[in-house]
Amino acid sequence: MSRVKVDIFIPVGVCACQFAHFMDKVFNVLVKYRDQVEFEIKSSFSDEAKSYKIGSKGVVVNGTEVFSEYFKPDKLEKAIERAIKNEIGKVEV
Repeated sequence: MSRVKVDIFIPVGVCACQFAHFMDKVFNVLVKYRDQVEFEIKSSFSDEAKSYKIGSKGVVVNGTEVFSEYFKPDKLEKAIERAIKNEIGKVEV
């Protein structure tokens, strides 16, 4: 089974104190699915972040669901669970 791809956008190059709370929220969710997700940290100053309309911080699940820095953890969990179910469905077909 392939893993769910999670891209985490942060303002790379600034003090970690600017995004530490955000990262805690993200990883509190991701740790529950550690065997089913892969994540990558990316710069929120990139063109990719702009294409997702991400400002300072954000999370993208499988390139389709975008969460702002003020996301609710349960919404991110549900998006990951949906993506996992979709991946399982692809394998069974």
